[in-house]
Amino acid sequence: IVVYTGHLYPWKGADVLAKAAGLLSEEVLVYLVGGTAEDIKKFRKKYHFSNLKIVGWRPPSEIPFWLKAADVLVLPNQASEKISSHYTSPLKLFEYMASGVPIVASNLPSIREILDEKNAVLFLAGDIKELEKAVSFVLQNKDISDRISYQSCLDSKQYNWLERAKKIWNLVNKK
Repeated sequence: IVVYTGHLYPWKGADVLAKAAGLLSEEVLVYLVGGTAEDIKKFRKKYHFSNLKIVGWRPPSEIPFWLKAADVLVLPNQASEKISSHYTSPLKLFEYMASGVPIVASNLPSIREILDEKNAVLFLAGDIKELEKAVSFVLQNKDISDRISYQSCLDSKQYNWLERAKKIWNLVNKK
């Protein structure tokens, strides 16, 4: 089970994952969880792979269940827009990390601030074949997926609200 949670905006890359679903084995189910009613309608009209499930918006309280049900979580941000490649810090990234599920993510400067080869499998942003290879690699290599998911969960602890508040406090009170 491969899961993406969040909006279906083009710069978020959900369409890249939707296209990659067509390259993955039909045994690999790909779930897109999120999006506006209009975007969901567009995706359902455009993509018809039997292993692609376009779930739509779910309440925030339900998202942890989707994350834990996954074998792989995908963060497929696009490089085409600067907001995605350089300026975003998606909350889903930290939720993914804390879930203890292996992450496959776009290799972008904005993502690389947090993820690297020790806590994720990175792929060339926007490259459908590379995404398919990365997902398949994680699914076929349990030892590596266990290692990166453990490390990302461990790394996530430094990004909680208390740690953030401490950093801000120290910055403000620096003399």
